[in-house]
Amino acid sequence: MMRVEVYLLLLSVATGSAIIFGTRGERWLGATILAGNVLTLLVERILGEIYASVSFGYLALDALLAATLCLIAVRFPSWVAICVAAFQINGTLGHLVKLLAIHTIPFSYAFLLKVWAWPMVLSLFAARCLPAMRTTLLARNWRPLARRYGRP
Repeated sequence: MMRVEVYLLLLSVATGSAIIFGTRGERWLGATILAGNVLTLLVERILGEIYASVSFGYLALDALLAATLCLIAVRFPSWVAICVAAFQINGTLGHLVKLLAIHTIPFSYAFLLKVWAWPMVLSLFAARCLPAMRTTLLARNWRPLARRYGRP
């Protein structure tokens, strides 16, 4: 039970500091992660915890959050945005593992769904301590795009 309390504390500090002190992209990330956790709790209350089969409510919510976080990472590219979006995609794919491999042990499925949230929140928290993680990445410096925008 202590893990839940530690996670909620870390979630509050990471998302709160991102929303209050973060860059524009971090504010969007913090708000989206916080909203995703609240919506997940609501889905869990409505549907209950079912790890024996894929919950399409969880799958739909996680897919929506993955798409939203990917859009944020494209609009406000930074290492933290890319990492957070990647962890959300990984969590969403956990549902597909159970959907495609129906004999997956329920504990394994539950573990996949629970473990993705920690690195996502830790990445957002690390961005507060490591300025390089929240620095905007300039896509125009990427060689294939440089030619497109008239740079050698």
